[in-house]
Amino acid sequence: MKILSKLIAVVAGLAVLGVVGAVILPGVTKNKHSEWAMAADNVNPLVKTETVYASTNAKPVRHYIGGGGEDEYVYQLLTYNDQGKARTLTFDAQWRLKPNKFLKITTKGQNVENWEKVDRAAVPSGVRQNLMVD
Repeated sequence: MKILSKLIAVVAGLAVLGVVGAVILPGVTKNKHSEWAMAADNVNPLVKTETVYASTNAKPVRHYIGGGGEDEYVYQLLTYNDQGKARTLTFDAQWRLKPNKFLKITTKGQNVENWEKVDRAAVPSGVRQNLMVD
């Protein structure tokens, strides 16, 4: 019986830690550019997928040659969602982004799931104002 009660206490403690971690982690990982932050947001069920927009006027922060010999560029972009909330995201591209364009980015916290170039008209006007492009 003693072992069972200890096991229940350990399981309950782990459950509490899991819930507390899931609630606190989104605030800890926001605007962090590490692989850890991306992975934590990716598996956290409390972090929702959202669409954000960015301007492509930033230069890459890093360039390297990928495993297949291809060019890889790492970008850190300031993004905005439809409500005007800002978030800085880091992601890789296999080519240099052309300046003065717009990206529509699907993200789960710091984890960029996908991104695509969109026309200016596809970017909500409030977001364009935040990006200081109108």
